[in-house]
Amino acid sequence: MNSSTLHIISIVQERVDTFLKDIFDICQSDEDKPKSLLSTVTTEIAICDAVVGVIRRQRNERTLFAHLATDIVHSIFGIVLDVDRIHEPCLSLDQLDEHRHQLFRMRQVSSTWNKFLLSSPRYWQAINTASPLQVITAGIERSGSAPLCVYRFLKSPAAPTNFPKELQSCARIQTIRSEDEDAYRLYRWLLRHHRRALQTLQLTGPEYHVDNTVEPLGNFPSIRHLTAKWWQPPSNTAWLAGLKELILSRDAGPDTELLRVLSACPNLELLTILGGPKVIVEVFQGGVAEQPETLIPPITLPRLQDIHLEFWSNEAAMKLLRKLITPQCLRRILRIEISRDLGQYIGEYRQFMQLAARCTQYPKSASIYITGFRQEVLIINKVVREFQDLFKNPSLTVTIDERLERVWSLLRSLSDQNVRTIVAHFKYGDRAVRDLLRVIGSRYPPFPHGTTTSTAIDWPFTSLRSIDIHGAYVDLVDFTSLVKAYLHKRAKPLLEEIILVGCSYSGMELAEAAERVEESGITLRGVECHYEG
Repeated sequence: MNSSTLHIISIVQERVDTFLKDIFDICQSDEDKPKSLLSTVTTEIAICDAVVGVIRRQRNERTLFAHLATDIVHSIFGIVLDVDRIHEPCLSLDQLDEHRHQLFRMRQVSSTWNKFLLSSPRYWQAINTASPLQVITAGIERSGSAPLCVYRFLKSPAAPTNFPKELQSCARIQTIRSEDEDAYRLYRWLLRHHRRALQTLQLTGPEYHVDNTVEPLGNFPSIRHLTAKWWQPPSNTAWLAGLKELILSRDAGPDTELLRVLSACPNLELLTILGGPKVIVEVFQGGVAEQPETLIPPITLPRLQDIHLEFWSNEAAMKLLRKLITPQCLRRILRIEISRDLGQYIGEYRQFMQLAARCTQYPKSASIYITGFRQEVLIINKVVREFQDLFKNPSLTVTIDERLERVWSLLRSLSDQNVRTIVAHFKYGDRAVRDLLRVIGSRYPPFPHGTTTSTAIDWPFTSLRSIDIHGAYVDLVDFTSLVKAYLHKRAKPLLEEIILVGCSYSGMELAEAAERVEESGITLRGVECHYEG
């Protein structure tokens, strides 16, 4: 700042101090009774805040943004409100929260911008039920005839005991989304009414408490997207027939009621079931336990395009997979947490993943996630090769999160596959990184000693293009030497880059290490890494 500006600032500060002192004196003299020190200080702070608010408003009025032409302001907010996709089921609640905060920050640019947003019914479409009741009521009134999105975040404060009557009777609710299990009963009470405009419902129930006394569900003839966590609708619910997307998170595998729910959803295009470890024992007529698949006819989902299944065991997966009849050109994701006796199910998994002859477009990529498994390496390897053959050898991304010997054994067994990316998550010292590079680069048989008669192989992982290393400690002097020894162009002709993510390093600066690695034709990058000396 120049001397003239500094002189003006000093004069302003002096006059503001005098002004505030006069205001404080006036407040003190207007009181009938003497005030306590705490009360006096509280009043003076409130006065200062009010003055700051006035100054901020005056300052915002003088910004360039405050003087934009009206049509430009309309265009800006039209785009912003379009981005605020409150009714899209694929928009996470975290993203919704961020968009609402962005709109609030834009209101603070100037009073013109604030008035514009507050006058738009689209701004009031999103109703956060964690807000005070009067705010919810005002939002409903100011939204005009716009369809409403009613939502509640997991991190919300204590759930209210009731909703305002304006929300209970509102016929414009198109989307209801809540991650707060404490508010589950309240939302179920809201859903007891028929809601013909409702298209999307996402609701989290109590995970560890089963209570069948909740309100029954009303009729939602327009609903197309349902996400149910720790609960599921009754199988005799009529509106299930109109669902296009169903996402269920459960604490157990499939049971008879779940199979009946799926049978009632013939128009599904997307199905996700995330099953937990709980074992369900079902008892039917005469006290005899029967398998659900013997009681339920085949489940036909002719319009299904995308299916994502995660189960705790092969047995749980089979209860559903043996009943499903689906198109053979759909996208499939299947994860089994504990795969005991995996070998006996390979044929059935292959049949489930089989593509029809008319499906000319095979997947271009696939993923393998290796954790602390207890299976024989050869069995796991056989599964990978089955699916590689089935899908015409797509490029593989292999993710590992441990450095146990059995993990290295399985990684070695994939050395002749079309592995394009290896992602490694480590929580240990730099030895894990050394072990990884040696497994990737050493010329030894892919199978553990004694499991195969092969004694000589070509360079392993010749199709590898990138390596991502997360959360490791890396000695860059040792690291650069290992790269030159194991990842040279003869061994890895396609390898382009190594990315260190969230790693700590020592030995040299990252820029110097990148120059050394570049000599091998590989780019080394660091993302959120720090030097430890």
